[in-house]
Amino acid sequence: MSPGQINLSSAPAQVAPTGAPAGTVAANPGQVPTATPAADTPSTFISGSTETSSGSGGSNAAKITIAAVLVVAIVFAGIFVLGKTLTNKRTKTLNSLLVQVADKGATKLPTTQEEVEILLGEAKSLKNRGDREAIYQRLLVAEGNNLDEIIAQFAANENNKMTPDIRVKFFQVVQGRNSPKALPALIDHARNASKPETAGAALKAARKLATENDLKDLLSIIQFNENSQIQQDAKRVIMSLAERSTKRSEIATAIKSAYESATNEKSTVVFLELLGSTGGDSAASIVKTALESEDKKIRIAALAALGSWADDTQFDALLDYMTSEEDDTLRRQAFAQAFQFLQKDRDRDGLALEDMWKDLAQEAATESEKIQIVNGLAKIVEDWAFAVVEFFLEDENDKVSFRAEKALDFMETKRNRLNPDRGDDDEEE
Repeated sequence: MSPGQINLSSAPAQVAPTGAPAGTVAANPGQVPTATPAADTPSTFISGSTETSSGSGGSNAAKITIAAVLVVAIVFAGIFVLGKTLTNKRTKTLNSLLVQVADKGATKLPTTQEEVEILLGEAKSLKNRGDREAIYQRLLVAEGNNLDEIIAQFAANENNKMTPDIRVKFFQVVQGRNSPKALPALIDHARNASKPETAGAALKAARKLATENDLKDLLSIIQFNENSQIQQDAKRVIMSLAERSTKRSEIATAIKSAYESATNEKSTVVFLELLGSTGGDSAASIVKTALESEDKKIRIAALAALGSWADDTQFDALLDYMTSEEDDTLRRQAFAQAFQFLQKDRDRDGLALEDMWKDLAQEAATESEKIQIVNGLAKIVEDWAFAVVEFFLEDENDKVSFRAEKALDFMETKRNRLNPDRGDDDEEE
């Protein structure tokens, strides 16, 4: 036997003790372990075991997480790219629209609804835009289907957040477009606005558009809005309506009813002032009674009604009150209303106009009142106007006489310009 060889035949085979646990390795070197019966040894590769499913599940969850992150990233990237594309498109459209109003004389420019929405969105932005006025101008001259309603509704809707001064600008655009189709939005905003300045702008835009159908809402604004300025703005809309309307008697009836059912002093005063815009015997009776009121506010309101009377029938009543009033404040108020009345652009008989001016001139007592008469007559080039102004040349107040002198020079120049042949006639005489 060669060294290092093992004699298997001579080595006695050793058997594990009967009671040894299964799988026990022989203690002696070189001993071959006995095979462990399959039924007694649990397998580590049983299908569905905890060890196998745990490894596979972790791998799948990681893959799902990575996939979800990638999807979200792709979506956000798409949104960003799309948003950038849309922004670039809007900017390009906006610039092309504004180029069109570089020509200050541009009017009636064809415009789509999408383009108007771009202009509106940009104009309401708080960004310090140097082209904001150009945007307003482009909106002013835009022409297309339903644009008046779109612009007015956008301006009137307080869900479209913007500063009050920007909203006022929008209403100025609506006013400039002067379309009856904008009227519902204007009246609705005036009734419900949270900012008095924007309500006033809406009413101003509605002044030349309002119809008899809007009278109830306008009277309601006066009745229930506590802001005096808004009440006065609504009053001016009704006065404008009364001047244009062919149904003045219906308006007079509505105003009288509102006056009689007024629930507070502020609205009562405004309704009383409004009675003059329609005139009529019924209104005259109410105003006459008001002039005798112990409440000075009521008397001042009655004087305002006379100063805006629909015809000349109450001018003498105004002068009579002025000459009999002992309260200086009320007397000055009566003079101011009479002067305002004569300033109205109204067709009048020449002789009647002359008499009214002369009657008022005789009642001028203060420096301010006399200068008002001179300034008012300076616009008239009739001979009788010269005669009245000449009367003030001798006034003891130097400011009055100096103003009369300047007025006569102005009147003479104006008359010669209007009647160039008159100068030649004067020279011949």
